[in-house]
Amino acid sequence: MPDSKAERTYGWLPRHSILGRVFYPLLEERRTLAGAMCWIGIVIIILFLIVAIFAPFLAPFDPELYVDEKNIPPWQNAPVARNQSFQAASGAWSNPYQATLVDDVGALSTHVNDTERVTNFPLAVLRDSVVSAGLDVWLLPQGTDPGQYLQVNVSVDGGQTWVTSVPVRTTGSLVQVDLTHDRAWSASDLSPQSLVLEFRHAADPGTTGNLTVDYLGATTTWLNCWHLMGTDYVGRDVFSRVLYGTRTSLTIMAIGVFIALIVGFPVGLYSGYLGGNLDKILVLVMDSLYSFPGLLFAGLIAVLLGKGVVNIGLAVTVIYIPLYFRVTRSQVLSAREELYVEAAKAVGAPPARIVFRYIAANVIVAIPVIFSISAADAILTAAGLSYLGLGFQAPTPDWGLDLSAAANLIDNGIGWSSFFPGLVIVLLTVGLSFLGEGLNDLINPLMKKER
Repeated sequence: MPDSKAERTYGWLPRHSILGRVFYPLLEERRTLAGAMCWIGIVIIILFLIVAIFAPFLAPFDPELYVDEKNIPPWQNAPVARNQSFQAASGAWSNPYQATLVDDVGALSTHVNDTERVTNFPLAVLRDSVVSAGLDVWLLPQGTDPGQYLQVNVSVDGGQTWVTSVPVRTTGSLVQVDLTHDRAWSASDLSPQSLVLEFRHAADPGTTGNLTVDYLGATTTWLNCWHLMGTDYVGRDVFSRVLYGTRTSLTIMAIGVFIALIVGFPVGLYSGYLGGNLDKILVLVMDSLYSFPGLLFAGLIAVLLGKGVVNIGLAVTVIYIPLYFRVTRSQVLSAREELYVEAAKAVGAPPARIVFRYIAANVIVAIPVIFSISAADAILTAAGLSYLGLGFQAPTPDWGLDLSAAANLIDNGIGWSSFFPGLVIVLLTVGLSFLGEGLNDLINPLMKKER
């Protein structure tokens, strides 16, 4: 049994097996630069896999829902103010919708006790942390006679009951009515279906005349939720989208790289071993495909196949099949001249056994390196397709899609909704690249000699 630590082996994993030729260098040279790069890459990849698997448990919100105010910065619990007028009205007043804008026209009542019920205030309160609620009212002085005033009734159950009644007499200036202390307000109270206002033409005893309301609106202020990475341009939680986007990106990477490996590796084996006209045709086809710019070629395939995880994965697959074919074939061309291959031929071993038992076992050691590097490139390609509009469509959580959607907001100082998706793309790509480059240094005999 070897005495040195460098020669330590485990009975369950022979040193010269396929896995052994990867595992033992990783274990024994972990203190070298190449080994450290490999282990850093492995840790990063494992973390991303954990995130992808447990995204539903780690994400605080549904990544596709509008959960808060749009463009909220990270790590802030800021107040959100709303002031909205009604969108539906019914009653005895003339031109009630003129009360939705301050335009010196207004809704008109000519008779005392005329009432108008208004509903559907689009306040869009997303959380129950309501700080204040109130009304904004503007009465036109030139359309309001002396002694005439507005009586506003407020309902939070669709008009079934009235929680408060407020008189408004001031004309020519904005009257802000605070309703905060009348009750505890919630998001459901201020929803378009629940909040109903009924305003009535009231008058002092012995007076008649006209009453004109230039504006009537509901106001509220509520606290947004604390978001680790802020919200995007429509109010979705960036952190939740980043977590679920990990699933999307890793799925595309797995489909693209594994199918490319399954197709490119055996085709490269047989092409390199058998040679002949078939080899020439395959080399011509693969070189032609390889000469296309990867992102452009994948985009063309994505347009033909359509949207979806599987289709985008297949589009990415096409650009990596030539890579696996070329690498495998070049390894086979040198391996088939080795003495152990000649010995296998001499004893009458069939070609399939020679290819898979002897040649493939030695060639496949180079595949983890290519696999890691192509996986990193697949992440960038998938993100590039979505960024160009050839990948996923909203509201699917995808890093490239979120980068594209937030790109035009950077000049406005809203950079977090694009920074965090870009950051995770860089981290995962760096992790895969570290693993690939480190494995190449550890496994490649020429690199070992240089070290």
